[in-house]
Amino acid sequence: MKETYPIRVNENEMMPILRVDPTDPGPLLVIVPSIFGIGTDVVEYALAFASEGALVYVLDPFWRHAPGPLPIPNGAPQAMKRMREVDTNRVTTDLQSAIESGRGETLCNGDVILLGICFGGRFAVHAAQKGGVQGLATWHGGSLLSVLDPSMLDEVHIEMDFGEADPLIPLSDVEKIQALFRNHPNIQIRTHEKSGHGFTHTGTVKYNENAAQQSQTSVVRIIQRFR
Repeated sequence: MKETYPIRVNENEMMPILRVDPTDPGPLLVIVPSIFGIGTDVVEYALAFASEGALVYVLDPFWRHAPGPLPIPNGAPQAMKRMREVDTNRVTTDLQSAIESGRGETLCNGDVILLGICFGGRFAVHAAQKGGVQGLATWHGGSLLSVLDPSMLDEVHIEMDFGEADPLIPLSDVEKIQALFRNHPNIQIRTHEKSGHGFTHTGTVKYNENAAQQSQTSVVRIIQRFR
């Protein structure tokens, strides 16, 4: 079942999220999308992950002042504007509220997985480093080096996917991330040929089917690990 579901984030605010239920209890998967929001591609991924056994929550990081999905690429100016204006501290606390809410649901078995897409990557990483998260995935996650602390992720199963031709995340940055996690016991970092930024966004010129399928499969692997 897919629905818009309210979560209390403080005494005065209820945050609407997209929620998709699994058939039986499984891990909570919280998705933080790109600056384009919860587009049809993100909804499709959420449905697929719920069918694999996860209770899925999807945040709209911009729900307070500029909510909703934006088209790719025509909505880029609006997307960039709201990215510059959003209060990143609030996105961080919103994500934590979603984790705490979902973990307490009967359809959650107690394990938590985070997926950060593009803009959402750094928030997923930051939240995972606070503890209580078993799995972490990022798809062409931006600004990861600014928040990564591998020493805080030793117990977390991690899957990261990057494009080899991403102008926003150069391979030199990916190599630095790989070096940081050289001794991490549970991490897979993949780079995808002929893939730029946003290669998981279906229905766009940036979409790379092979890279997107591998990225999706990596999240399914984490779900199956913690079912």
